[in-house]
Amino acid sequence: MSCPNQPTAKPFPKILCIHDYRPEALALADLIRQIFLGYPTEKIHWWHCRDTALYREPDFRAASLHGCCIPEKLVPQVRWTNTKSFLLERFWAPYAARHLERAIAKVEPDLVWSLLYGWSIPALARVRWPTGLPLHVSVWDFPDIGALEKSLGAKRSQRFVSAIHQLVRCANTFDGVSAGMLEELQMKTGRRDGLIVHSGFEPSHLHALETMPAILGSGELRIAYVGTIVCENDFCQMLAALKNVRGKLPRKPVLEFFGGRNYRTRSWFEPDWMIEHPLFTDDALIEALRRCEWGIVVMDIKGEDPRYSRFSFPNKIGTYLAAGVPVLGFGHAETSLSRIMRAQRLGKFSSDVTRECLEEYLLETLRLPQPRNSFRDDILQCARSEFNAAEIRERLWCAWRVQ
Repeated sequence: MSCPNQPTAKPFPKILCIHDYRPEALALADLIRQIFLGYPTEKIHWWHCRDTALYREPDFRAASLHGCCIPEKLVPQVRWTNTKSFLLERFWAPYAARHLERAIAKVEPDLVWSLLYGWSIPALARVRWPTGLPLHVSVWDFPDIGALEKSLGAKRSQRFVSAIHQLVRCANTFDGVSAGMLEELQMKTGRRDGLIVHSGFEPSHLHALETMPAILGSGELRIAYVGTIVCENDFCQMLAALKNVRGKLPRKPVLEFFGGRNYRTRSWFEPDWMIEHPLFTDDALIEALRRCEWGIVVMDIKGEDPRYSRFSFPNKIGTYLAAGVPVLGFGHAETSLSRIMRAQRLGKFSSDVTRECLEEYLLETLRLPQPRNSFRDDILQCARSEFNAAEIRERLWCAWRVQ
């Protein structure tokens, strides 16, 4: 793909990335590593505001790191959340904005990219931007959903949302993670020029799926769950239904967890038919998933958090599909998951809320012979359009190069 105005475009602008966490943090989204795949390390610089004890092997690096970390005792997680949030918004955010301004002056980037999430939002809203410095912002979640709103408080989370809208208005370019997200941003900001950026197929994944021989089912029915369980109550409802139908299926399901989230300590974890794997590299995860026949996605079945359901887009969808694994989807009819699965034949979806209906859906779906082969052609078709990671990345890089 070629960029418009190519003669004046910069091949790889020096970029300052703004994110809550460092590049090698476990909390960093896989999607971020995917959109920077192949970008020269020496052109990537990083500013972060949170620390963590959980790090992966540094397969994604930056040329320089600039940290203005929130003191751990002030992170509003469980106790004193309102007081801590007040102190951070009133005192830390202005200080962090000045720190970020100094980092910008030191790095002298051609472009600033920021994921608008967490406590970097109020800091960014206070930054005095150098004249002519291009800004690209990504919106993959809103801060008025679920646990985020609970920790921030309703009024503060709305201030964060308003700051996101203002940053989108001021940015040179922006992206959202789903069509619903772009529709919301268009309604609130008037901008119609956003890009959709979500996980997808790399060329190597596409080639592997195109050339992979037909897969015959083994003795066990391996079902994958990748990453964080966002809606744990709904997940447990699905899990109870799955447990009840295990004995009625011709092949016994084995539920495999990927992502190193320590789910084996949960009360619902049953080691006789569940496995939790350690953290994999991105490529090793795809390879491991190729042994599985379904990948589970659960999104707010009862519609209790409609803004999360409509706007967010689970990164695990692209991860499953990149391994050729069809999606076993659960969610409200208005979720982004329902929207993509109505448009594309990527697996099976249910919006049922009763145990009986969930069990009937699971019995019917998990009896399908060779699901990977059944959905392969549809997944390949979607991989070449909706989930083509190389094209998504190139559209984004084009926007950065022609600033």
